[in-house]
Amino acid sequence: MRAIIIDDEPLMLSQFQLLSAGIPDLTVVGQFCRGSEAVEFLKKNEAEIVFLDVMMPDMNGIECAKKIKAFLPDILTVFISAYDRYVRECNEIGGDYYIVKPCSQEILEMTVEKMKLLQKRQRKSVFIQTFGRFSVLKDGIPAKLTGKAKEILALIVSRRGREISNEELYSTIWEDRPYSNKAMKVYYNALTRLREALEENGLSGLVISSGRGQRANTELFDCDYYDMLDSNMKDSDKFSGEFLSEYSWGEYILGDILEWYRRNDAKEQKKEQEQKTDAVRV
Repeated sequence: MRAIIIDDEPLMLSQFQLLSAGIPDLTVVGQFCRGSEAVEFLKKNEAEIVFLDVMMPDMNGIECAKKIKAFLPDILTVFISAYDRYVRECNEIGGDYYIVKPCSQEILEMTVEKMKLLQKRQRKSVFIQTFGRFSVLKDGIPAKLTGKAKEILALIVSRRGREISNEELYSTIWEDRPYSNKAMKVYYNALTRLREALEENGLSGLVISSGRGQRANTELFDCDYYDMLDSNMKDSDKFSGEFLSEYSWGEYILGDILEWYRRNDAKEQKKEQEQKTDAVRV
């Protein structure tokens, strides 16, 4: 990600340059002590993220961010301050993140990962919700999907791009019916309805079919479940204990998700304990 840093203290600019040098996904293309200089730079040069101090004499960070977003509405903004009292003001203008000084490389790396996820979300107009009830949103509007066609899509999405065979799709969704070539006609009819519904909702290409089965084209959408797995963070995408709650087979995956959170909690507790032990030693 191409980034610029704005801070009226040259020492902070140098420190940021050192910290960012060890992060492969972050390239600093500009450093500025004055907000006005950064604004002019961005009018002629490309950047995807702006790191900026809040308190600066020429133009404070909030005013600077407003000017930048006026002509670059999708640029990511990360505020950096020695105080946390400006968080609300930064949120009100659409700030994407807030770092309280001092900033370590670990914090900067975590911030870059967050910004990568946000940038990815910006580029895609389709978002699939699996936490709670299943829903497909295009530009924030729910797609009209119903019945078994919708359930087929939910099961395909749960495999995260891995192909699931037509036989497994049928036996999972129609679990109370024995498998047979004749019975599979019910499945293929529902699959046809799914393709038609996706086309009607401008979602063609979301499902890729082969002679054996189906898989989701994960390049075309974002998904809360995928974000949780990628970010490895406890609070990922508002998980409240439910996963595809309208489908009985979703309970098996829910068990894996809860185990993921249990392990993550254990890691966090171990990390906190190690930090406390190190503090006592010091």
